[in-house]
Amino acid sequence: MSSIYLELQETVARKHISRWLNEATVDSSAKPIMMTARYMNMETSLRVFCGYHIPDSAIEEINAKYWLITQSLELVNFPIPLPGTKVYKAIQARKLVMRWLELAAKKSKITIMQGGRPECMLDEWVFIMSEPGYKGRKDFSDYEMAQVIFSFLFASQDAMSSGLIYGFQHLADNPEVLAKVRREQDCVRMGNYEDPITLDQMDDMVYLQAVVKESMRVKPPVLMVYALIVIRPFSMIILIPFQ
Repeated sequence: MSSIYLELQETVARKHISRWLNEATVDSSAKPIMMTARYMNMETSLRVFCGYHIPDSAIEEINAKYWLITQSLELVNFPIPLPGTKVYKAIQARKLVMRWLELAAKKSKITIMQGGRPECMLDEWVFIMSEPGYKGRKDFSDYEMAQVIFSFLFASQDAMSSGLIYGFQHLADNPEVLAKVRREQDCVRMGNYEDPITLDQMDDMVYLQAVVKESMRVKPPVLMVYALIVIRPFSMIILIPFQ
């Protein structure tokens, strides 16, 4: 499955980087990178988890709404989900995302039942459950599967986006490091940048791996972990930070 995930990730990355370059030819001025990088990360996550069971329009919609969920987790927020509050907007955004994820789970089940091969995490999950020797639970509903994918999506967004942005910044601030990364890419890929990248090539990118690890050491994407406490019946959210 790793090769399938890699193909999906590369396809999304090429798409977004090509768009960034095209936009830069029209307007080369400096621009904020946060939401731009976050969009790429969102589509990468959704494609790995759900493949093409989710259309492009849904990814755009989820990306636009998902930020509302992050905003609702601010330390200071009105705790009762009245219309117009950040908590209320987050609940509505979660409902929208869950509808798309449930649809993806349903389509995945149909695809595998019809003899299709796994092309994403959902497909692999359904495929494994359909194997004759599988002895675990098989009766997961579309909603249950969507809940699992939603938890993966939640875990993959802010930390991963922050790490990606910090990595870009570190390369921009250290051109000599960027030059070494490029030289390694030339060597490993032998100048064939249009060919799909392979897992073996990824293993050979030792310097790039070191740069990623050092970037995360210098600027950890997660500085602290919060304990989330939800108090009913008002859905009051209390976040307690732990270093």
